[in-house]
Amino acid sequence: MNLSVENRIAVLFISFLLIVPVPVASAQGQGASHGLTIDVQRIDDISVSGSPEVTISEIGTWTEMNGASDLTVTSNAPSDRKIEVSATATGSGNSNRGAVGLRVKAQSTPGGGGESGWFTITTVGDQAFSDGDFLTGFKNVDASYGLTYEAQADVNYNPEETMSIAVMYTLTGA
Repeated sequence: MNLSVENRIAVLFISFLLIVPVPVASAQGQGASHGLTIDVQRIDDISVSGSPEVTISEIGTWTEMNGASDLTVTSNAPSDRKIEVSATATGSGNSNRGAVGLRVKAQSTPGGGGESGWFTITTVGDQAFSDGDFLTGFKNVDASYGLTYEAQADVNYNPEETMSIAVMYTLTGA
């Protein structure tokens, strides 16, 4: 069989292709993976906003505060939490301690249970402040609660001395 020069070159080229391996691109890609750890810290945050003030114009009657005050709580604790309340007198009006009463309630409670009951911080005639559980039995919360303060005074309150009370809210375990 006589082949032309062009045919001989074509046969030689085809033979060469059959002998030399040619890399073929694979349809499967290379992959890698690793594990990821998510570590969420325990969060127990509590804050109070507002500067409530009570102006009493009638002796012996509970008078609601002026202004607004909110208690904001964020907790991801899986166990029951509670908020405790305590108070201390500040300023120069400490001589009025036994002549004033103060109470507080939350406008909604953790879990949407409506208003809390009144927590009496101090009563007229009492020199001491009460502390104790204000809101209880909740967990995993991120909410704000409107606070309402009411105060009353008796005739022994000296209006020339303004009494200030620092109210402290503490988030703890139940």
